[in-house]
Amino acid sequence: MAEPNEVLKTLTGLGHVSAEGCVPVRVRYRLLFERRGDELIAHGTLKGRHAGLRPIWLEPDAQLRLRNGRRLAIAVTDLVGDEAEFESTGPVGEL
Repeated sequence: MAEPNEVLKTLTGLGHVSAEGCVPVRVRYRLLFERRGDELIAHGTLKGRHAGLRPIWLEPDAQLRLRNGRRLAIAVTDLVGDEAEFESTGPVGEL
C-alpha cells in the first residue's frame, strides 16, 4: 500500500504544451506522479518561452504532450519568467 502523498515516479524531458486558441510551446518538463488518498495526480514544472507560456497560463485547460507522445490534461497554475508550475486536471492513467 502506498503512503499518502508519496511520489511514485518522476519524468523529465522535452515536450509541447498547448491550449485552445494558443500556439503550442516547446517546453522542458519535470513531471511528478503522486498518490493523494485514492487518487493518482501529476504536477510539476515547465520551462519554455515566457511569451508562449503566458497565453496558455491564462487559459483554464491545457494539454502537455510528453516526449513519448502521451498527453496529459493540465492547468498552468503559476508563471514566473520562463518557468511555469502545473497540475493535472484529468485522469492520469497508468504509470
